[in-house]
Amino acid sequence: MLLLKDIMAKRRGGRSKRAATKASKTVAHRSTPEKIKLVVKNLITFLIFFAISFIFYKVISNAFWNDLFFLFCLVFGFVALAFFIVWLVLKMMQWKK
Repeated sequence: MLLLKDIMAKRRGGRSKRAATKASKTVAHRSTPEKIKLVVKNLITFLIFFAISFIFYKVISNAFWNDLFFLFCLVFGFVALAFFIVWLVLKMMQWKK
């Protein structure tokens, strides 16, 4: 029967120090213009989803679909707002440089 300290000892010995440092060095750092392009692309995508769900919310008269598209409209709107705030922060960071 395994004891708790035997299980914890097996978990700790998973990676060597060299593997841990090699894994941490493979993280790619994006420059600010690349981040801005990615945020703008996602912002436009979620604005399109927001517009489509808003149009369907106004056009469809069935209660179930109306509520569903209203929920989609809220979610996509908040995500688009979050990307807009991130875009503003990145632009301010770029202007401060």
